[in-house]
Order: sequence, then C-alpha cells, then structure tokens
Amino acid sequence: MKNQRLITVLSILISLASIIATTSGIFTSDGPGQYEHQSIRGEKIIIYGKGLYQHMSADVAIQGIAQ
Repeated sequence: MKNQRLITVLSILISLASIIATTSGIFTSDGPGQYEHQSIRGEKIIIYGKGLYQHMSADVAIQGIAQ
C-alpha cells in the first residue's frame, strides 16, 4: 500500500476538478441571450445564447444543463 496516499490525493484533485467543471457549466451566463436563427432548410431555430451552451438550440441546451 505504498501508493495509497498518492491515490487519495489524485482522487481528491479529480473530484475538485469535476465539481469546478460542473458548476461552471451550470452557472455561467455570458452572452447576449436567446436569438432566432434560420437553418439551411429554412426552419427557424431558437439559440440558447448564454453560457457554456450559447451556440446550441434552446431545447438541447436545457437538456444539457439538466444532466
């Protein structure tokens, strides 16, 4: 069990990094907000426009934030 301390420290660092990544994805709100975009096929799509998911459609971005 020589490496027990190293494994513990690495596990804690990985846990902290995952918490930071998760909270930044949920709580970032940079960007102009929702806007409408016309697709190649002529459909109107609402883009989320804020935070980490600012370039995704509003429907998909909400699902990504919820997960």
